[in-house]
Amino acid sequence: MDQISRARELQAYCDSVRAEGGVIGLVPTMGALHEGHMRLIKVAKQECDLVVVSVFVNALQFDNLQDLEKYPRTLEADLAFLRSAGVDLVFTPSSQEIHPEPILFHLEVDRLSELLEGASRPGHFGGVVTVVAKLFTITGRCRAYFGEKDFQQLAIVSRMVEEIHFPIEIVPVPIVRDERGLALSSRNMRLDPEQLVAALALSRSLFLGRDAIAAGENDPGAIETLMSQELVREIDGVAKSNHAVLDYALVVDPRTLIRPKRIEGPVRLLVAAKVGGVRLIDNIGA
Repeated sequence: MDQISRARELQAYCDSVRAEGGVIGLVPTMGALHEGHMRLIKVAKQECDLVVVSVFVNALQFDNLQDLEKYPRTLEADLAFLRSAGVDLVFTPSSQEIHPEPILFHLEVDRLSELLEGASRPGHFGGVVTVVAKLFTITGRCRAYFGEKDFQQLAIVSRMVEEIHFPIEIVPVPIVRDERGLALSSRNMRLDPEQLVAALALSRSLFLGRDAIAAGENDPGAIETLMSQELVREIDGVAKSNHAVLDYALVVDPRTLIRPKRIEGPVRLLVAAKVGGVRLIDNIGA
């Protein structure tokens, strides 16, 4: 596995692969890698000649300095993880390499960034699309693999590629869950065993909402109420202080992220809650 930290070097490397007819797969990450990332890598390896994984903690997408400071940084473990996954190339740039100081250019997102996660985290998606656009520019024409767990991020990045005409094919990859149903996330590392049990309320609420829609319920409000009630339901053996604190439980159109008046086609169910002070998100299609 090769490791590159300079943008120009990565550009040259990718250009040489494309010149020989190779297809490049890009997996953007912020490190603290887990089996969810492994799924992205496996899909990319099946479809591409060269798999590039970027490991970069992007300060621009954190609206809370404490969140940035607490974000797990596990580079040595991540590199070992990537070697075991058979990754061809890892891009580990410095902050100055990606965002030269002073930062004078910053992308903004209209409307889509004001909903859901954007309402709770002002400026978050502007930071996301700024770094993703830079990674796309550095890597060049490629397939880029994003997990469906960050569904709003996936929708926004897909729209950015469409509007700005990046030569990028976005490949969504389904959420990876543990045997109990918990969506894998780097943030799970910050939860103790009891809080991990409490966090299962997110996936339970989604499964309940999906099953209700499959049974014929077409009122988004009824589904949202059902999910909200399940999310905050008391759990035996879990202290009340560790129970999930609801942020939102919503039914949205998967493209516009707007709540439909009635469920008459595919929708996405999304939930967000804090468990032990750690903000978690999850979603499912229905």
